[in-house]
Amino acid sequence: MVAADLSPLLARAFHTDTATRATAALAEIREQRGGRAARVRAYEVVVPEGADRAWFEASLLRPLVYFCESGRAPLPACPGVFVALFAGDTLHCIDASEVVSFGCALLGVDSEELVRRFGTGEVRHALRRDD
Repeated sequence: MVAADLSPLLARAFHTDTATRATAALAEIREQRGGRAARVRAYEVVVPEGADRAWFEASLLRPLVYFCESGRAPLPACPGVFVALFAGDTLHCIDASEVVSFGCALLGVDSEELVRRFGTGEVRHALRRDD
Protein backbone atom coordinates (compact mmCIF):
# COMPACT_ATOMS: atom_id res chain seq x y z
CA MET A 1 0.00 0.00 0.00
CA VAL A 2 1.56 3.26 -1.17
CA ALA A 3 0.15 6.36 0.47
CA ALA A 4 -1.61 8.78 -1.86
CA ASP A 5 -0.48 12.39 -1.87
CA LEU A 6 -3.63 14.19 -0.78
CA SER A 7 -1.85 17.51 -0.23
CA PRO A 8 -3.08 18.93 -3.58
CA LEU A 9 -6.64 18.09 -2.53
CA LEU A 10 -6.22 19.51 0.97
CA ALA A 11 -4.79 22.68 -0.56
CA ARG A 12 -8.20 23.22 -2.25
CA ALA A 13 -9.87 23.69 1.14
CA PHE A 14 -11.96 26.84 1.46
CA HIS A 15 -11.78 26.54 5.25
CA THR A 16 -9.50 24.80 7.72
CA ASP A 17 -9.85 24.55 11.47
CA THR A 18 -8.91 22.34 14.37
CA ALA A 19 -10.82 19.09 14.65
CA THR A 20 -11.87 20.08 18.18
CA ARG A 21 -13.80 23.02 16.69
CA ALA A 22 -15.43 20.92 13.97
CA THR A 23 -19.04 21.12 15.17
CA ALA A 24 -18.95 24.90 15.51
CA ALA A 25 -16.99 25.36 12.28
CA LEU A 26 -19.41 23.22 10.25
CA ALA A 27 -22.41 25.08 11.67
CA GLU A 28 -20.78 28.41 10.78
CA ILE A 29 -20.09 27.25 7.23
CA ARG A 30 -23.66 26.06 6.75
CA GLU A 31 -24.93 29.43 8.00
CA GLN A 32 -22.52 31.40 5.78
CA ARG A 33 -23.50 29.36 2.74
CA GLY A 34 -27.19 29.92 2.99
CA GLY A 35 -28.52 29.30 6.44
CA ARG A 36 -31.48 27.06 7.12
CA ALA A 37 -33.28 27.97 3.90
CA ALA A 38 -30.51 26.62 1.67
CA ARG A 39 -29.76 22.96 1.34
CA VAL A 40 -26.11 22.95 2.41
CA ARG A 41 -24.77 19.57 3.44
CA ALA A 42 -21.42 18.35 4.67
CA TYR A 43 -20.10 14.90 3.85
CA GLU A 44 -17.74 14.00 6.70
CA VAL A 45 -14.79 11.65 6.29
CA VAL A 46 -11.82 10.72 8.47
CA VAL A 47 -8.62 10.27 6.48
CA PRO A 48 -6.58 7.39 7.90
CA GLU A 49 -2.82 7.62 8.15
CA GLY A 50 -1.25 6.32 4.98
CA ALA A 51 -4.46 6.66 2.95
CA ASP A 52 -3.84 5.27 -0.51
CA ARG A 53 -5.58 5.49 -3.86
CA ALA A 54 -7.73 2.44 -3.08
CA TRP A 55 -8.93 4.12 0.14
CA PHE A 56 -9.63 7.37 -1.72
CA GLU A 57 -11.70 5.59 -4.34
CA ALA A 58 -13.57 3.18 -2.06
CA SER A 59 -14.00 5.22 1.12
CA LEU A 60 -14.24 8.79 -0.11
CA LEU A 61 -15.06 9.09 -3.80
CA ARG A 62 -17.53 6.19 -4.21
CA PRO A 63 -19.75 7.16 -1.25
CA LEU A 64 -19.47 10.88 -2.06
CA VAL A 65 -20.74 10.33 -5.62
CA TYR A 66 -23.64 8.26 -4.27
CA PHE A 67 -24.36 10.88 -1.57
CA CYS A 68 -24.47 13.68 -4.13
CA GLU A 69 -26.56 11.73 -6.63
CA SER A 70 -29.09 10.55 -4.07
CA GLY A 71 -29.29 14.03 -2.55
CA ARG A 72 -30.07 15.77 -5.84
CA ALA A 73 -26.68 17.45 -6.06
CA PRO A 74 -25.55 16.12 -9.45
CA LEU A 75 -21.95 15.88 -10.53
CA PRO A 76 -19.77 17.62 -11.48
CA ALA A 77 -21.03 20.76 -9.66
CA CYS A 78 -22.46 18.98 -6.59
CA PRO A 79 -24.38 22.11 -5.55
CA GLY A 80 -24.74 22.65 -1.83
CA VAL A 81 -22.33 19.87 -0.83
CA PHE A 82 -18.93 20.20 0.74
CA VAL A 83 -16.61 17.58 2.18
CA ALA A 84 -15.35 17.84 5.74
CA LEU A 85 -12.09 15.89 5.71
CA PHE A 86 -10.56 15.16 9.08
CA ALA A 87 -6.84 14.62 8.53
CA GLY A 88 -5.03 14.26 11.83
CA ASP A 89 -6.07 17.11 14.10
CA THR A 90 -7.20 19.33 11.23
CA LEU A 91 -10.55 19.80 9.57
CA HIS A 92 -10.33 20.62 5.85
CA CYS A 93 -13.57 21.82 4.21
CA ILE A 94 -13.50 21.33 0.45
CA ASP A 95 -16.29 21.83 -2.07
CA ALA A 96 -17.49 18.43 -3.29
CA SER A 97 -16.91 19.58 -6.86
CA GLU A 98 -13.22 19.96 -6.04
CA VAL A 99 -13.05 16.44 -4.61
CA VAL A 100 -14.77 15.11 -7.73
CA SER A 101 -12.33 17.01 -9.96
CA PHE A 102 -9.36 15.65 -7.97
CA GLY A 103 -10.82 12.13 -8.16
CA CYS A 104 -11.35 12.37 -11.91
CA ALA A 105 -7.72 13.38 -12.39
CA LEU A 106 -6.48 10.67 -10.02
CA LEU A 107 -8.46 7.91 -11.73
CA GLY A 108 -8.15 9.27 -15.26
CA VAL A 109 -11.91 9.43 -15.86
CA ASP A 110 -14.59 12.10 -16.27
CA SER A 111 -17.49 12.82 -13.93
CA GLU A 112 -19.91 10.89 -16.14
CA GLU A 113 -17.81 7.78 -15.60
CA LEU A 114 -17.87 8.35 -11.83
CA VAL A 115 -21.67 8.54 -11.97
CA ARG A 116 -21.78 5.36 -14.04
CA ARG A 117 -19.50 3.51 -11.60
CA PHE A 118 -20.68 4.85 -8.26
CA GLY A 119 -24.00 6.65 -8.74
CA THR A 120 -27.49 5.52 -7.87
CA GLY A 121 -28.39 4.60 -11.43
CA GLU A 122 -31.93 5.84 -10.86
CA VAL A 123 -31.99 8.40 -13.66
CA ARG A 124 -30.38 6.05 -16.14
CA HIS A 125 -32.80 3.24 -15.25
CA ALA A 126 -35.81 5.54 -15.39
CA LEU A 127 -34.84 6.74 -18.86
CA ARG A 128 -33.78 3.38 -20.32
CA ARG A 129 -36.31 1.78 -22.60
CA ASP A 130 -36.77 -1.93 -22.29
CA ASP A 131 -37.91 -3.15 -25.70
